[in-house]
Amino acid sequence: MNKKICGSLADKLHSRGFGRRKGKCVELSWEEMAYLAEKKIIDEDFSDVVGKASSSISNFDIRYLAYRDLRDRGYVLSVGNGYFKGRKNYAMDFYPISDMDEFSVDDMRNKEFPLILAVVDFDGETTYYLVELINPEGKYHILPEEKIDLEFHGNRAFSFEGIKSLEERTYGKDEGTWGHLSLLEVSYLAEKGILDNTPIMESDIYLVYRDLRNRGLIVKSGFKYGTHFRVYERSMDEHSKYLVHLISKREEIQKISRAVRVAHGVKKNLLLAYPDNGDILYFKFSWIRP
Repeated sequence: MNKKICGSLADKLHSRGFGRRKGKCVELSWEEMAYLAEKKIIDEDFSDVVGKASSSISNFDIRYLAYRDLRDRGYVLSVGNGYFKGRKNYAMDFYPISDMDEFSVDDMRNKEFPLILAVVDFDGETTYYLVELINPEGKYHILPEEKIDLEFHGNRAFSFEGIKSLEERTYGKDEGTWGHLSLLEVSYLAEKGILDNTPIMESDIYLVYRDLRNRGLIVKSGFKYGTHFRVYERSMDEHSKYLVHLISKREEIQKISRAVRVAHGVKKNLLLAYPDNGDILYFKFSWIRP
């Protein structure tokens, strides 16, 4: 806190959600001071406040632009360490970041979910993403019963007898007199004892595929949507619910923004999947208007 306001003005400011009450006074954060100075509600020079705040807070420009936008939208905000606790349409924590920043799993994993990322671009405009940490679940737990012989060619497994029974159970693609499966599908079916003498992939993308299947979800390629997987909850007769993308510990916000827009445009939910010591963390991202 950087400025103390007392008297009737303190009562007025506190009633509007500014500052922390200290007896008959309120103490204002840098963001609150700048906002009130810009609106000429307190007798402070706006440029002077911004200069002093920027020397104390490395990303004050981003923090202030997000704070200002939320206040102008009617939010009541309390200022925390790196976030704003907001009350209006969404009563949760807002985390201001730049569009040039990265989404850090280590930074995010211990926060209180759901939360909102307030991303400020180089035009100074703010875009908001609702972020939830979820456990997706499906209703499909059917495995093939028939064992088949496979030949491996390149990155696929071929059956020259057709795989209609597998395709009916959402694995592979039957081409009539022959069929083929991806190495992800082959690895999973081998682990389940459906296929014999087949290699099992050792990769993060397979860990995500396996986890989704184990959760009762149907998993197919998401390449045409720019993601790793499209995922169905019950049946492929319905529209897929999720687009799932494997992420590293740090991901560019620009990449996530593109993925969110695609998912929103095709009415699907975007899940960012991160393998974490045997578990998979799923961050659900949604574009919102606060």
